[in-house]
Amino acid sequence: MMKKLLALILLLVLIVSGCAPGESQNASGGSDSGDKKDEVKEISVIARSGTYYNTLAKVAPEFEKETGIKVNLQEVGRDGYLQKVSTQLLGQGDSTDVILMLNNYIGQFGEGGQFEPLDSYMKKANFNLDHVIPAVAESVRYKKKVYAMPLDTSTHFLFYRKDLIPNPPKTWEEYKEVAKKFTKSQNPDSPTEFGTTFQGKRGETQPKEWYQYFWAMGGEILDKNNKPTLNSESGVEALTFVVDNLRKEKIVPPDATTYEFPEVLSAFQNEKVAMAVEWNTAYPQMADANTSPKVSDKFAIADVPGGKPFIHTWTLAINSNSKRKEAAFKFISWLSSPEGAKKYALAGGFPPVPKVLEDSEVVKLRPEFPDLQRTLNKAKAEPTLPEWPRIHEYITDAISKALAGEKSPKEALDEANKGIYDLLESRGYYKK
Repeated sequence: MMKKLLALILLLVLIVSGCAPGESQNASGGSDSGDKKDEVKEISVIARSGTYYNTLAKVAPEFEKETGIKVNLQEVGRDGYLQKVSTQLLGQGDSTDVILMLNNYIGQFGEGGQFEPLDSYMKKANFNLDHVIPAVAESVRYKKKVYAMPLDTSTHFLFYRKDLIPNPPKTWEEYKEVAKKFTKSQNPDSPTEFGTTFQGKRGETQPKEWYQYFWAMGGEILDKNNKPTLNSESGVEALTFVVDNLRKEKIVPPDATTYEFPEVLSAFQNEKVAMAVEWNTAYPQMADANTSPKVSDKFAIADVPGGKPFIHTWTLAINSNSKRKEAAFKFISWLSSPEGAKKYALAGGFPPVPKVLEDSEVVKLRPEFPDLQRTLNKAKAEPTLPEWPRIHEYITDAISKALAGEKSPKEALDEANKGIYDLLESRGYYKK
């Protein structure tokens, strides 16, 4: 009882003094962040291990030198990263100021109030996103408000062995035929064990590779009325294609259901496969003779077959419970600016800033950037509904069940489609 009484007294004092909890988040995303500018010397940033953490760790000291604000960078493992960070955000703690998050979670955390709206901070700093690829700039908005700064954009390339494949496949049908040629079970003379692979591990990546088959075959995740159409003829055709590659044609490794970025990278580096649809972030590692001694001079990249590449953006958002919002905004806007983005690119990142992607100094070090820019300009992204994380679960569940042979592609997609429809209906999307 005594603790509750003390908490009530403290709340009354805060209200009287005009500092009630949540007051800094006004309707326009107010910048009354509670920063005591003379005292803010450090901000806390969460990032996923691997490319993003490593690159941020390289550029953070330059920001610290320019501003005097120390960046306390916290590394969180790749597996389950989104779930771990989401749990922390929903816990409403204030120990973290900046969160590395995928753009398709902006709807959820913008609607829920966990992400700080940034428009007023941008206005105060005379900062905008005109220098960013338009589709990426749009992807950080929810209900016409900006909730994050774009940091690093990911898409897929077709990595292929140029010493084996002089002309990369342009359609998924050609892709399958080339893959058969370089699968030992179908061609004993093949120099590789399998023709290709698939990022089949249930979770973040799996559906994102599949969308590119689905879109190329004429499918859409949602129609113009936000009704799911995964179980369309195109959806069944695309999932059947992937399942057959694994279970019938056997042109991908039998353990592909455990593959994500690292496993696909390793398979290509070790000459296990002749081709792979892989994230663009693999390019520097593939081209490095130290990390990829077997293939660094034997590979090339091309557009994914079918011409419908996927795109998502890793963004930096501010925790709405942070007590250091002004300092946090300085950091995320610095990284998103053309100047900061160039430093980030030179350190190993992939900023969605055309001026940087075309910069001669950068391209000399990052020769894949012209291909990246071309791909980004025609790539497609997932919807940004607040319900997207749950929708994603339905889709990855369907793909996993079909790959495992638990359900036919049609049965799996029928089940997912119904689940998504029921979810969105319950949220009022289909009111008459």
